[in-house]
Amino acid sequence: MKFQKIEKEEISALQFPSNDVLQNEERKKERSQKLIRASILGNLEKEKCKILFRSSKGHNYVETTIWAVTDKYVCLKGGVAILITAIIEVI
Repeated sequence: MKFQKIEKEEISALQFPSNDVLQNEERKKERSQKLIRASILGNLEKEKCKILFRSSKGHNYVETTIWAVTDKYVCLKGGVAILITAIIEVI
């Protein structure tokens, strides 16, 4: 699978799939754990992560700092949010 880099500022214009991109419950749990860890590192160490996700433009990734994780969204700097169910992997 090939992922195209996208700038954080472009995310607001994207649409995300209505169904979760992950079907396996174990992978969903792992995604949640990685998002929480990345948000802690982002807030304490200002460390960036790579978020691989699916959108209306196909498979994308963004390198950014995660500021917060809610039950449905990952919040990035500048009020940008990504739907958690669209996230394939967090590195």
